[in-house]
Order: sequence, then structure tokens, then C-alpha cells
Amino acid sequence: MVKYLLLVTFVVACTSLSGVLGSIGCYYCNSYNDADHTACLDPMSVYVNTTACPDNYVCTRVSYVTQKTFVTSRGCDPAGDTCNNIYKTLVAYYPDLATFNCYYCTYNYCNSASGLQIERQLMKEEMESNHREKMSDKQNYFSV
Repeated sequence: MVKYLLLVTFVVACTSLSGVLGSIGCYYCNSYNDADHTACLDPMSVYVNTTACPDNYVCTRVSYVTQKTFVTSRGCDPAGDTCNNIYKTLVAYYPDLATFNCYYCTYNYCNSASGLQIERQLMKEEMESNHREKMSDKQNYFSV
């Protein structure tokens, strides 16, 4: 009985710490590629796939418009400058990209409609800062 209790405690501890100590699980879908184009949209279908992410990855939920189509995708992406990197990759593939929203989170299956940290504001501030720097560089160049 004691061994059983220890085993149950160990399994529960490992499951709850998986997002902290190692890989996490995330929902994985893309409404652009889904058969009915709606499974990944909010509210998300109960039939959406899940995936185990490598270490140092986060769960993401990204929505955007391309080719006059609203797209939502969920999955795993490397931790770090996550939303900025996703944006750069998508713009390279879809030059008409519009209405970009990116969210990320760091615990199991957190990339559903709730529980997401918004990085969009940080990305917007960084883009505005980069724009100001470029404008400043142009002004400095022309003022010489």
C-alpha cells in the first residue's frame, strides 16, 4: 500500500512539473490546413491534435489574415523572441500578412482560448522602437 501511494505521488509530481523541468504538451493545429478550416478557431474543436514539445519550447496560438483568409494556428515554438520570430517567418511566406496576433504560454495545453500571455504589446513596442531608430538614422544621415 505504501509503495502504491509513493508511486502515485511520484507520477503526479512528474506530471505537474513537466512544464517546469522539461518538455510540455501543446495543442497542434492550423485552420489554413484543417479539412473544414474551423477546428483550430476559437472555440477550438475537441478533435484538435496535441503534441509534446522539445525542451525550451513554449505553446503558441497565432492568428493572422493572409490571402483574404483568417488563420489560427496552435503549436510549439522555441522560447525566447517567440512572437517576433513567428512574425518574421510568416511575413517571408505571406507578404500580404495582416492582423497578426501572437500569444504564448509555458504550461501543458495552455494554448487553448484561455491562459495565454500576450506578447503582442511587447512586439508592437519593439517595432515602434526600431522604426524610431531607423528614422533617427535617416535624419542623422541627411543632416551630415
